[in-house]
Amino acid sequence: MTEIYHLPRQVRRSRTPIAAIFSNSPTADDKIRLQVHRDKPGYFSDLHIYTPHDSIAHKYTGSTQRYPFVSKLPSFTRRATMARTVRLAAAQMGTTNKWDTREHTLNRMITLLRNAASQGAQLVLFPEVAFTTFFPRYLILDETELKSWFEHGDIRTAPNTKALFDVAHELGVDISVGFAEATDDGDHYNSCIYYHAQSGSILSKYRKIHLPGDFEPLPDPKAVNQLEKRYFLPGNLGFKAFRVPGLVEPEPSTAEQKQGDPILGMMICNDRRWAESWRAYGLQGVEIVLCGYNTNGFAPQFWGQSADMDPKEAEAFSLFHHKLVMQAHSYTNATFSVSSARCGLDDGEYPLIGGSTIVDPEGRILAESKTVEDEVIVADCDLDLCKPGKKRTFDFGRHRRIEHYRILAEQTGVIEPPLLTAEGTVREDAETAKQSVSLPLQQTKKFRILLVNPNSTKYMTDKCIEMVTPTLPPDVHVDGFTAPIPAPTAVEGSLDGVLSAAEAIRAILPIADRYDAFLVACYSDHPLIKALREELPSPVVGIMEASLFAARTLGGRFGIVVTSSRSAVLHTDSIRHYGLEGFSVGVQSCGLGVLGLEEKGEDVVLGAMCDAAKTLVERGADTITLGCAGMTKLKAAVEKAVGPDVQVIDGVVAGVHHLVGILRMGGRTAKKGVYASSRVGRAARGQEFV
Repeated sequence: MTEIYHLPRQVRRSRTPIAAIFSNSPTADDKIRLQVHRDKPGYFSDLHIYTPHDSIAHKYTGSTQRYPFVSKLPSFTRRATMARTVRLAAAQMGTTNKWDTREHTLNRMITLLRNAASQGAQLVLFPEVAFTTFFPRYLILDETELKSWFEHGDIRTAPNTKALFDVAHELGVDISVGFAEATDDGDHYNSCIYYHAQSGSILSKYRKIHLPGDFEPLPDPKAVNQLEKRYFLPGNLGFKAFRVPGLVEPEPSTAEQKQGDPILGMMICNDRRWAESWRAYGLQGVEIVLCGYNTNGFAPQFWGQSADMDPKEAEAFSLFHHKLVMQAHSYTNATFSVSSARCGLDDGEYPLIGGSTIVDPEGRILAESKTVEDEVIVADCDLDLCKPGKKRTFDFGRHRRIEHYRILAEQTGVIEPPLLTAEGTVREDAETAKQSVSLPLQQTKKFRILLVNPNSTKYMTDKCIEMVTPTLPPDVHVDGFTAPIPAPTAVEGSLDGVLSAAEAIRAILPIADRYDAFLVACYSDHPLIKALREELPSPVVGIMEASLFAARTLGGRFGIVVTSSRSAVLHTDSIRHYGLEGFSVGVQSCGLGVLGLEEKGEDVVLGAMCDAAKTLVERGADTITLGCAGMTKLKAAVEKAVGPDVQVIDGVVAGVHHLVGILRMGGRTAKKGVYASSRVGRAARGQEFV
């Protein structure tokens, strides 16, 4: 157990024996941390002594008998906590004007850091965009001026910021600080980092995801603008929690405490208003959430305030919303949180709220700033207090029901339910009809397509995903599926097709509701295609069918390059089945098996494919389709062989985009005729299994 005491005497900077250190006048700022031996009463294993001006602990080991004053310490006890207690601080920053020099602002930050360190803080949080005023309120057209607001290169060593990190390292205090980041690639983000003082390294970086405001300034010249969308890209690092080694000192006596490095997450300003930000961290077991912010006190152009509202009332309203989300989400994710404000009256006309807080896992405020000026708040946080909430009320593993949350990940804008008549039926008035027609065209969700490789050779799946991914629009995601063993490693005949379909469909049906469409990546009229169409309402297509549709659209006559002579016969039958034999010049074999595409040398495979393609062109083909999913990566070589006037079609890419078009028009598999499911009949026969 670690016990924290505040001493009634000033601790001098000294490395003499402990008994000689306590000799000067009392002060309330001094403290020690005493780690007590559980099995040796009267002994302590570690004694850390902090001075008001030196946050680096002097460490002693011994017994209360050697240092008699230690036995009297309980009379001065401020608080006793378990070993996973950490002292957190928020370094609130007051008014920062547009004309303030970088040096002036940096010196303020260093003063705040030293203040926090003198109070024993182990981690200090600074606000969003801390090194300058909040420049996204201005329309900045001059490129040189705009560049000056951003931090470039390694923030730990850049001239405008280096001193802060040097002091943090000197004091042994970790910091998290927000800044405007200019990357080496020329991109710009609203970012923050976690600096680990002991190692001098950046443990984690976060880039703000929920950017508020607008790209263009508001038409009212007196309006308070919020132009983050103009100056920053949305964050691309996600919500990744991380551990901080050495922030707490767990006893090595139990396995649980050996895993005791705290779990932290960072967010910035507007992120705190979005439940998704917190839950993403909550699902990673977060124990401390850090959030710097710049929040308007009075901005009637934005929701929640009006021009006739009293500015003090508006500020109180804004402060209420800030504390509401910090407290509520700390509770619903059983985590401590620290928020640090950039506040005050910038440029004499832009009011920003204070309200920096440290909140516990029950949603209670442990510390709160009292001013809108530079101010440090601190609180001791026992991270083990996160455990009760995580194990009971918010035990996500036991209580979450993700099968009902799909809308959260797939929909952005609001889609309202249809209007009902008094009898409870859907109204068929003009507005409802208009809504139902336009709805599929609205990009309000991310389409998820499952690319199904019905054989058990995973590298073929990976090659297909690799080929199609660069072609995807932002609202389409494709996952790869490889049929589980004992599915055949290749599909080269009818029995292979039946066996692979049986294994694949049993594995797909339990996860089918996660996907909007299915692409069967086997170049044939594979039995899995029709089986999925029967069992699912979602669109299903095979890569052969999709490639032939594309070939028929792009050219007058097509030819297919296939692996083996047997495939040539089967594919010719499939062309006839699709009713496209009048547009085909034939099917040309490479004389290879499916696995031969990988097992043979590259020169052999490319030579055979290119020769087959050129033969088809000589027969009159103006489009060539690649007759095996394993040929996907060889498309470029075939294109080069046949020349630019001939179109070469990869069925995987054609299939994915065929499905995307079907999804955008709101299409689903018809269930009136041949694709009606037989599950009712199976149930009647007592054969409900698949």
